[in-house]
Amino acid sequence: MAGFLLTYGHLSALAWLIGGAALCAAEALAPGAFFVWIGAAAAVVGAISYFVAMSVTAQTLLFGALVVALVLIGRRVYGSLDTSPGPLPQSRAHALIGADFFLDEAIVRGFGRIRVGDSSWRVAGDDCPSGAKVRVVAVEDGSVLRVERV
Repeated sequence: MAGFLLTYGHLSALAWLIGGAALCAAEALAPGAFFVWIGAAAAVVGAISYFVAMSVTAQTLLFGALVVALVLIGRRVYGSLDTSPGPLPQSRAHALIGADFFLDEAIVRGFGRIRVGDSSWRVAGDDCPSGAKVRVVAVEDGSVLRVERV
C-alpha cells in the first residue's frame, strides 16, 4: 500500500502554510494591508520548505526577509493606488461644497431650496429665480447651504 508519509519537514511546511492562511484570514478582521504580507511570507516559506529540506533557522531567516520585502513592496503598491482626495467631509452638507445645482424653489428674501437626489436642502444667497443654476460655496448653521449663482 502506497501511503502518504508526513515527515518532519512536511509537517513544518504544513504549519507555515496554515499559519500563512490564518494571517491572511486575519486581514479580513483587521484590514490594513499588513497581515496579508506576513501571511504571504509564511505561505511562501511553507511552499519552499515542502520541496526543499531546510533547517528551522533557515526557514525563520527566509520568513523574516520575505516579510520585510513583501511589506515594503505592498506599501509601495498600495501607496500608489491611494486616490483619495483628502480627508472626509465634516458632514453630508460639507460634501456638497463646490457642486452645482438648479434651484427647486426661488431664493426669495435670502432663502430658497435645491433638490439633491431625493432630498431637499435649504439654501441661502442672493435672490434668484426658480431653475437658476447655483454653486454651493459654504455651509451655515449646520445644514443651510450658502450658494452663488453660476
